[in-house]
Formats: sequence, C-alpha cells, structure tokens
Amino acid sequence: MENPFETNQLKRPTFLTVLCILTFIGSGWGVLSQLFSLLFTNLVDVSAQTEQLNTMMDNMESGAGTSFLSGILSSSQEVMQATMMHAKSIAVIGLVLSLLSLCGAILMFSLRRIGFYIYTVAQLLLLFVVPYFAGFSMIVVMGMLFSALFTVVFIILYALNLKAMR
Repeated sequence: MENPFETNQLKRPTFLTVLCILTFIGSGWGVLSQLFSLLFTNLVDVSAQTEQLNTMMDNMESGAGTSFLSGILSSSQEVMQATMMHAKSIAVIGLVLSLLSLCGAILMFSLRRIGFYIYTVAQLLLLFVVPYFAGFSMIVVMGMLFSALFTVVFIILYALNLKAMR
C-alpha cells in the first residue's frame, strides 16, 4: 500500500543541500558583517579616520620606490575614502541584499524555484554595491572580479539543480 503523503513530495538532492548550507554560512556572515558595519558606522569619526588614512598612505608612498605601487596605493586610498564616506549606505544596501540572498537560499532549501531567482538577483546586485559608491578603480574591479567568480559558480551550480525545485 502506498503512502499518499509521500507521492507529491520532492526529494532534495544532497548536492543542493550542501550548496544551501554553504549559502546559509556565506549569507549569514554577510548579514552579521553588514549589521556590525551599520552599528559601528556611527561610532567612528570619518574625518579623523580619513586623516589617519592619508597620513598612513603618505608614509607608505614615500617609502615606495615605484610609480606602479604608488598608483595602487593612491587608488586604494580613494576607494577607502569613498567607502568610509558612504559606509552607512553601503551597509544598509549590503544588509538588505544579504538578507534577500539568505531568503533565496532558504526557499531553495525548501525546493522553491523562486528562491533561485531571488538569490541570483541579490548576489548580482551585491557585486555592484561598492563600485556604485567608490567608482570602478583597478582595486574595486579586481575585488569585483574575484567576488564574481564565486557568484557565477554558485549560480551555475544552483541552476543545475533547478529541475529538483518546483
């Protein structure tokens, strides 16, 4: 005799379970990180931090002999200043997108296909948060490409499991 409750249930593939758990960890870390950034943004004096950063960079540039290294330091200084000025906005947007990513993973864990689309959109938008505020300098683009590698791999791996979702 067949159990009528088991006939309509989909079985979650083990690989999808592993992907979801990795996403729970990554997105959970993103949520916590953005929460801490948001909470501690107001406690830090941006002007004092910028002045300290300028002094540190000037000291590093005077010791650096090559113009290439000097260019990288200058670029990273501009990025850090821009991210410090917009830290609260970056943290709020990052928090919302990390929560959406986590919700997408929870839905995929429940074998809901809509979770894949929520996760994908959130992850792709997360790639552009810092470049939106700091610009597309060499340092930002390198970090974006590194992050994009993991994002694309996870999206592809989730897409391979779409047939298991309803």
